[in-house]
Amino acid sequence: MLAASLSLGVALSGCGVRPTGIIGAGALPSAAGSAPVISVYLISGPRLQVVSRPGLIGRPLLAIEQLAVPPTSLERKAGLHTDVRRPISGSLRGDGIAASGTRSALYVQPTDTRDPNVRWSELATAQIACTGEAIPGVERVRLSSETGWRDVTCPQFVDR
Repeated sequence: MLAASLSLGVALSGCGVRPTGIIGAGALPSAAGSAPVISVYLISGPRLQVVSRPGLIGRPLLAIEQLAVPPTSLERKAGLHTDVRRPISGSLRGDGIAASGTRSALYVQPTDTRDPNVRWSELATAQIACTGEAIPGVERVRLSSETGWRDVTCPQFVDR
């Protein structure tokens, strides 16, 4: 009985909030800012072609990861494809990329490291080298291969 009386008392007392009219809170929220644009080298016939894709703030190496992502429908319609058949990742070593313009080496390897004998096609190697060099602050690109790390440069593939 005491519990029922207590419940009734609480229900009748209300929560203490008084009704009010509509109160304005200012303008609607808006997002200001822009994502960086990244350069990704895809294959067009026997040559490489650079395409621009939206990047993400704080992800300077997204372009390398994008090489293993299937081309967009517009890129496919334009005859572009990628020869990077497995997910890859990059890491920076050296001084790091900073606003002061310091430069670093970019190390690229497959995300799945269970296969130590990585073999890259010539076109995949060209894609990785050119895309890596297009990242601001990257001085050189080092690629994991069946014999260890090796430097690759975009000019090695000038005929691409």
